[in-house]
Amino acid sequence: MKPPPRRPVVLVFAAYYRPAFRSGGPLRTLLNMVDQLGDEVDFRIFTRNHDLGSREPLAGVPLGQWCDVDGTQVFYGSSSDRSLSAVSRMIRDVGPDTVYLNSFLDPSFSILPLVVRRCGWTAPGIRWVLAPRGEFAPSALRIKAPKKRLFRSAARLTGLHAGLTWQASSDFERDDIRRAMGDIAADIRVATDLTERLADMPPPATPRPEGPMRVCLLSRISPMKNVCYAIEVVLRLRCPVEFSIHGPIEDRAYWETCQPLIAAAPAGCRIAWKGEVSPDQVRATIARHDLFLLPTRGENFGHVIFESLAAGVPVLVSDRTPWRDLDARGSGWVRPLETPQAFVDVLESAAARDSAARRAAAVSAHAHALEVSRSAAVLGANRGLFLDAATEAPPAA
Repeated sequence: MKPPPRRPVVLVFAAYYRPAFRSGGPLRTLLNMVDQLGDEVDFRIFTRNHDLGSREPLAGVPLGQWCDVDGTQVFYGSSSDRSLSAVSRMIRDVGPDTVYLNSFLDPSFSILPLVVRRCGWTAPGIRWVLAPRGEFAPSALRIKAPKKRLFRSAARLTGLHAGLTWQASSDFERDDIRRAMGDIAADIRVATDLTERLADMPPPATPRPEGPMRVCLLSRISPMKNVCYAIEVVLRLRCPVEFSIHGPIEDRAYWETCQPLIAAAPAGCRIAWKGEVSPDQVRATIARHDLFLLPTRGENFGHVIFESLAAGVPVLVSDRTPWRDLDARGSGWVRPLETPQAFVDVLESAAARDSAARRAAAVSAHAHALEVSRSAAVLGANRGLFLDAATEAPPAA
């Protein structure tokens, strides 16, 4: 009997992995990739031993050694495992066909492995793929802009990123990478983030029109997610509304600036932070609402937008995500941040919908998510990042 073909080995450097959950979209992207490509690709994942915003070691996992997590080999490392010698040894011991980096700026999980590579301390013939996860969006580059410009200049001078393959989650992110990195980013592959498979999902429940409109925002609370902007929009509504904010407080100083706005809510407008939501409760939490609001300053994909659509809840987002066709699909609305009144108008119009219109929007949202989850082209593009690389000669570093 002919043996099964060898799976290419991909060593993944990722800041967080399950059972961690607070890092949001990047982690969800990686989980979906492992789930859908794990039969074809041998993923080995090196990650931190704690969750975002915590120093407590993750419970229930062996630390400092390779262990099996749902059929995938994962190494939960401490700070001592993130040195030049330790990372060099790990790459040498794993012997990967591809090294997959999930950040441009992360010192431990992108810059450090690339320094090891640049010093020539890895075996020849390894393909390197870097997914910047939205770090080149103009809004993201404006945060700590001088430090980021300095690092990009130093990286160009040293050739730190020469010869990489870059993964963009959309055509918009591809253009952002080109603007930021120029000729260094000669090889950019557009491979949209994989989502959960929804083939067996039941149809969404009929929304309940009684009482105030229920609006939800679920994300990390940070300036990029524009939570204060969302609160300001809700405060301008002339209809009764319950606005529930869910997610970890990533930037406590920013959250403090939202507090006076919440305190100023008039009668008929209830705004409350409901805390963190575990991954298995995200969709059920969103499903208890009539509309999902996310005036984000930038998303390279936006997994929570997909979760809302999958729950049958239409979404209202900024024009700074790849989800540009919501209006045309009847699954939501896209409005520019420069015109907050446009957000107000959508919310008031949605509040006035009758039950038949709400039901139609729920069905359209769910159908949109189903189509995205079943995309063979998206799966093929992600597969090509690793399987194509296994048969190609690597570019010169």
